[in-house]
Amino acid sequence: MSLFAKVKCFLTCLIVYYITYLYNYKCPTLSTPLQEGIEHIIHPLSNQHSVLCEYLHSGVEFVEPYHAKVHAFLDDNVHNTQFFIDNKIEDKISDAKDKFTTYVYPYVHELYKLTDVVEVHVYDHLSGVYDQVQKTLKKD
Repeated sequence: MSLFAKVKCFLTCLIVYYITYLYNYKCPTLSTPLQEGIEHIIHPLSNQHSVLCEYLHSGVEFVEPYHAKVHAFLDDNVHNTQFFIDNKIEDKISDAKDKFTTYVYPYVHELYKLTDVVEVHVYDHLSGVYDQVQKTLKKD
């Protein structure tokens, strides 16, 4: 595998992870006005989070009709098949969701908290680098 493909895969995974971080962790905390006001004061990236959450929610609203069509297709053509009913796949999916919520999600939530801290540190570091570059460019 070439280096470009590895970098592309890494960046894609990073973007997907950040989208899930925003959708599952950051955007729900910004939904209440009080929490949004507190985040505005404390978190340096609150404006960017608000804008990204708006874009994310508009994307979700755009995808919803297609999601409904796919879900209707699955209900008609997959969930009603004899194989699906005989093997009780719906129950297995429900059990998997419950186990994910019980065992995995607490670790994912901790990872989201860590991502929040790392995000602030990266922002502080990059803004310092940006300021140094601006000072260097102004000297020339």
